Amino acid sequence: MRAVLALLVFLLASLPAAGQTLLQRADAAYSAGDRELAQRLYRAALASDPDNSRALYRLAQLAPKGSFEGVALLRRYVALEPGDPWGNMALGDALAKAGRTDEAIEQYGIARRKAPAESDVYTGLGRILRDAGRTDELVANYEQWVSRQPKNADAWIELGRARQRAKRYTEAADAFAESLSIKEDERARKMLENALAESAFSLRPFFGLAHDSDENRIKRWGLEGEWQLTERSRVGLHAERAAVWDPFTSGTVDALALYAKWQPLSMLKLDALAGGARLTAGQASQNRPLLGLRLRWNRPADGPAAELRAVENPLVATPGLVAQPVELKEIKAGLDLPVGGPVRARARGQAGVLDSAIDVNHRSGYQLGPVYRWRPAAEVGVFYSRLGYEHATAGGYFAPERAETIELGTYIEYEGWAPLTFAVDAGAGQQRVQKFGEDVRNWIATYRLWGMVSYALKPGVSLDIEVEHYDSPIAGNAVAPTANWTYNAAMLSLRFGVRPQSTRSFLTERAGGDSQPAR
Repeated sequence: MRAVLALLVFLLASLPAAGQTLLQRADAAYSAGDRELAQRLYRAALASDPDNSRALYRLAQLAPKGSFEGVALLRRYVALEPGDPWGNMALGDALAKAGRTDEAIEQYGIARRKAPAESDVYTGLGRILRDAGRTDELVANYEQWVSRQPKNADAWIELGRARQRAKRYTEAADAFAESLSIKEDERARKMLENALAESAFSLRPFFGLAHDSDENRIKRWGLEGEWQLTERSRVGLHAERAAVWDPFTSGTVDALALYAKWQPLSMLKLDALAGGARLTAGQASQNRPLLGLRLRWNRPADGPAAELRAVENPLVATPGLVAQPVELKEIKAGLDLPVGGPVRARARGQAGVLDSAIDVNHRSGYQLGPVYRWRPAAEVGVFYSRLGYEHATAGGYFAPERAETIELGTYIEYEGWAPLTFAVDAGAGQQRVQKFGEDVRNWIATYRLWGMVSYALKPGVSLDIEVEHYDSPIAGNAVAPTANWTYNAAMLSLRFGVRPQSTRSFLTERAGGDSQPAR
């Protein structure tokens, strides 16, 4: 009996040593890159010692990124090693890979409380926020970093890049300049030059052509000048002439307007425009107001979004509308609500008045549908749209009792091919139209396309090409002149900064003129 007890005591005493041997062998296999052997040995080590935190951590590293197993292993590790901030960071990275962004941010918050002076806390969280499109939180993250490490030049560079991503170019310039005051760096100097170029006074000449299936043609050309008003707002002047003609008649439209852009937060934007247009046909001219307001509030990919638009402007799609103006006053509103994961519910509504010398007409409509958004600027959805007018009209535009569309639509915006960026808004489906006093027509195919390609020739200078195609009386923002209407347009523009402030003068002014900037 004593011999049996002695054997049991010996075996129990040897278990930790055996586990340690397994762990050493597993570490050797991990270092050698033999992942399968390392996993088997780490699992064996855990079988003999379930609370072996090193084995848990290594197994999580060997598991597929963002997998259920990897997350579960790291949760166990964090519970066993509550004082290790890198455990929380590793768990945050795994949760982010699994698409659980809020939980990932929470883990990095815990890590930051444990190690507020550790740079990895801020850079790791920055990657998650950047990929999730949470630009305002990204800026706040790096602002906390520089407050903790005000003499860290890299922290100031990352803050500048985040502000530039949020289109806060003057604030980005301050961050890059602060980095340069700590350490001379050609990269930071180049970024400062770029930010100054983007915030400079700019000019944008443009030229465009459009035509439709009724042989109406429009040629547009003009110029915009834009100034930086405050750190987060710009104002500009828009001047344009449009020549409108068909095989028999013609007219011109001259427009002059002031506009403003205000973006206090990355997710909140306000655009406003006010001015006037002079419509000329033959010897007769008429003046009409131009007013516009657009408010956009857009949370990241997993949050809600809202938009409000209001416009007042004359319709200029045909020479007849130039000669006998129709003034459109309309309000549009939209709301996106998250349903679950990347799925959202979208609702749009509009109501407008079309005022002419012949009559006053009203129109209203809505759009509904689910949306799948797999990244902040990439989505696909199925939508039902309906638009109807109060009555038929002889005012020069098409006013059906009902127009319906069912379409598959997508929007993609991509910046990963710098200096080339593009955006596409497209849809294809079926539509049917019912005129007043007639039966509803059959469903027919319809599609639409809007696309823009921008090429950055250098910071502050970009060449843009924009194209449009519609073949539906309710597509886009236009008012169709006829029922069977197709429309094509293209516009070319060049934006360039005019004498942006030099890096040298900016640094000198910022230093108060007391010292010369580093060469």
